[in-house]
Amino acid sequence: MNVKVKIDWDKALPLIAIGIAGLIFLGTIIALIAGKRPGLAYRKSDPVNAEQIKGSGPEQMQFKEFGTLRTRLLPEKDSKEAGSVLLVTPWLSYDTTDSAFYEELVSKKNMFSSYILEFFSDKSKNDLLSIGEKEIKRLLLERFNSQLTLGKLNAIYFDDYIFLD
Repeated sequence: MNVKVKIDWDKALPLIAIGIAGLIFLGTIIALIAGKRPGLAYRKSDPVNAEQIKGSGPEQMQFKEFGTLRTRLLPEKDSKEAGSVLLVTPWLSYDTTDSAFYEELVSKKNMFSSYILEFFSDKSKNDLLSIGEKEIKRLLLERFNSQLTLGKLNAIYFDDYIFLD
């Protein structure tokens, strides 16, 4: 026994849409009466490095907000191949627990990332190896500190410094 039900979609779809809208409206009214506001408790945890904002923690503070940066290096001289790719994960060290200085670092994070990528993308792998990591860090640190007004950085470190050929 085959029973075929024929649905008139021109009439059914508007009724389904009205039903869904009614459920949303009814849920909103119930939530408002219950005193619950949507989105009020959306963020329950503190932001990353909140201990730095609060001023607690060790004397030597760390700014690790950059993540891993990737850039293409210049090709080697007389080479027709593309340059290597460099993966670098920088982080900064500073003494102060001043929340205003941390906020300045956060606000200049994108600018510092651009400085790092610009610095590395203007050099080849052999150039970077001949300069040395210590000198690279010194040059970057000098440039970063020239842009800061509320404090100075002590050092820049690289968790990762990897060439991909």
